[in-house]
Amino acid sequence: MKKALAILMIFALVASVAVAEISIGAWGRGIFVPVQSVAGADNATSIQKTWDNPATDAGPRIGFTIAGNSDNVGFQVDIRATEKPVAEDPWDVEMLGLNDVAKIWVKPIDMITLTVGQYFDDTLRGNTAFGSFDWIRAYGNSVGEDVTFMRIASSDQNKNYAVEQGFLVTVQPMDALFFAVNFADAFGATEDLFNKIQIQFGYTIDGIGQIRAQYYAEELNGAAGADADGTIEVAFKLTMVENLYADFGFRMFTNDDGKNADSEKDVAAYAKYSMDAITIHAQTQVKLFDEADTQFTVGAGVDYDLGDGIGIQGDVHYFNDAFDKAGDTETAFTFFAGVKKGFSNGLVGVGLEVLSAGDTSWALPVRMEYWF
Repeated sequence: MKKALAILMIFALVASVAVAEISIGAWGRGIFVPVQSVAGADNATSIQKTWDNPATDAGPRIGFTIAGNSDNVGFQVDIRATEKPVAEDPWDVEMLGLNDVAKIWVKPIDMITLTVGQYFDDTLRGNTAFGSFDWIRAYGNSVGEDVTFMRIASSDQNKNYAVEQGFLVTVQPMDALFFAVNFADAFGATEDLFNKIQIQFGYTIDGIGQIRAQYYAEELNGAAGADADGTIEVAFKLTMVENLYADFGFRMFTNDDGKNADSEKDVAAYAKYSMDAITIHAQTQVKLFDEADTQFTVGAGVDYDLGDGIGIQGDVHYFNDAFDKAGDTETAFTFFAGVKKGFSNGLVGVGLEVLSAGDTSWALPVRMEYWF
């Protein structure tokens, strides 16, 4: 009897290992800028991330992910190395810190997933990242991810992805249908819970494209207990044309005291077309107001694959004076050209970025990136 029980225990252990695993993955990017021109200041050298302000922020993004996955339960924790020390004693700082994700997920039934903690969900997210958006955005294209359709985040969107925790329910009864209810920044008075809710819907029409719609709310002006500052978005992703990816989005705001104070409405579009070794990109974003001047940007880029992992990239963008790209009321033009060498688990590249907005500034980025 004892032998039979021991054998059953061994079988149970082997079965649990077969359907559950702990995995380690990683992604990171660092940009070394041996020389950059910043308007009104001396030329400078820096090490930074793609999304930094080159005049104030420093340090690459270096990190790794630990995840546990089984059929019904899992977790994920993202860890990053700390950035430039801010203490007088450089050793008097935490060497590792929590990055974007620290979550537990459970699937009570196959079509439903519950998630709690810090998280993102990019199932329906719009993504128009190309060219200089993946290098130094301050000198180039700063309009990319989320421009056509906002991702799900555990933080109140008004806090710009500050570290907050939430509770997410996603339902996917079939591959073509996705539905989500997200309670972002789920702390405080219960009556305020729905002031930061996000409801998302997506349906894929086979052979044609994907329709998406959502409502998400923020606390008005980021103030706890304030009324909801709601946003409505609709988008359509066209996939029916071979080699063409096109995404169109519309955004409007519901609270006249919040972002909709001047009846703002946003329209965005992105398309890319691939032909053998060439991929062509184009995007635009237009912000319409009742009283204020229209803000808009338009840009285009190209990627060319030379083979052996070597590729060249370039893009140009225009921002009108109301868009305020460079922190003033000047129209702005950006130019980027770069070459990169890809490997199985990363890349290295060098480029030139120029921003012309009244004064002209430029940077020579050296980009290094890994993924595992």
